[in-house]
Amino acid sequence: MYSRDFPSPRYRQLIDFYALMHQGGVWRRKGDEVVKYQAFETFRGRGVFSHAKTIRKLANATQSTTLLDYGSGKGEQYSDDIFQDGECIANSLHEYWNVQNITCFDPAITDDQTLITKTYDGVIATNVLDLIPEEDLFWVIDLLFEAADKFVFVNVMDYSARTFLPNGENARVTRRSSIWWRGMFAAAGRNRPDIKYCIAFGSRRPNNEGRLVNRTGYLHNCQNLDIKSEKSVIPPAE
Repeated sequence: MYSRDFPSPRYRQLIDFYALMHQGGVWRRKGDEVVKYQAFETFRGRGVFSHAKTIRKLANATQSTTLLDYGSGKGEQYSDDIFQDGECIANSLHEYWNVQNITCFDPAITDDQTLITKTYDGVIATNVLDLIPEEDLFWVIDLLFEAADKFVFVNVMDYSARTFLPNGENARVTRRSSIWWRGMFAAAGRNRPDIKYCIAFGSRRPNNEGRLVNRTGYLHNCQNLDIKSEKSVIPPAE
């Protein structure tokens, strides 16, 4: 059984790949082409904006004031103004979520383990878990629950990513069903029944015309909280 102290060889390989990609950029699908993105464009952390409204609901409902962003990328998301419908609605995600402190941790950038031995009101991991090999997901999900005092939020998808690893493999190495992910979180939550959790599960299915459409559903244990897909907030245009 692998653990935080003894991760699998595959996990260590992937962390090395992501460290290289942070420094040298990535190849990513754009339309019908695969193009190179430079290091400054790579893993900036802005994927969190797609889930900012859901995270705000969880933070407000649990009265959370401290967050850990696990797999935060370069952390640029926390220096942006927040826009909706062309209007600036907050000066930062701190203000939008009404939290005092957000700690960034990305294992491909830092090996400071003290950041994940502390506890925080909420723990978020966006665009992270399905980039981790299955054999390590048990201990990683346990780590998220151990670091949380009130809630855990993650998102995963069951289709291939636009990003490729340096060896040409698709970056989304774990593509599992919603039932599988729900089972993983239910198992982790048995030891922490006080922790609220929410999984934003992205799927790609054909519509009535046969065209593939991306959809997001929510798997959670927040009985009194209305969690649904909503229009995203965004950072300013560049």
